[in-house]
Amino acid sequence: MKRYTVPFIILLVVLVFLAGGCATTNPDGSPTWTTNPPSNWRTFYAVGYGKLSNPQNSRMRAEALAMDSVARWASTTVQGALTNYFQDSGTSGNQSLEMMENISRQIVDISLRGAVIEEIYTDAEGGVWALVSFPVKNLKDAYKQQSLALERKAEIQKAELLIEYLEKELEKEGMGESE
Repeated sequence: MKRYTVPFIILLVVLVFLAGGCATTNPDGSPTWTTNPPSNWRTFYAVGYGKLSNPQNSRMRAEALAMDSVARWASTTVQGALTNYFQDSGTSGNQSLEMMENISRQIVDISLRGAVIEEIYTDAEGGVWALVSFPVKNLKDAYKQQSLALERKAEIQKAELLIEYLEKELEKEGMGESE
């Protein structure tokens, strides 16, 4: 009898934990994600709420606020990484700041294309809740895309400078295009 008691107690503890620890609704009946968004290292989750004159506008508002939350998170993450990069590289000045802000905006714009509306909930008062997920991998991919674009742009700028230099040199030698 004793050898069945230990597994039974373990099973009972697990069932109690699952029943009490994994509630899917709040006391008011709304999904738990409305007050406590899921958390995952691979995915960023954001919640938005809207209550306007009609359900469509409320939903648009909720989705927009959730997307805005994702954008702010992505922007802060990118801005922090770029600030650290520029500090580590010893680069400073207004030009660096402008470049950093430009890169940050472009990365966030690129990456937000991967945000997905996971769930929508309409409460009893007509307010709409939206849960949006965003794979963190998309932000990494956007970093890569933007860094490649910057490398190409730098190569193009170098080529343009070289052409400009060559044209000036040719003009000095009298070999430039005649007008």
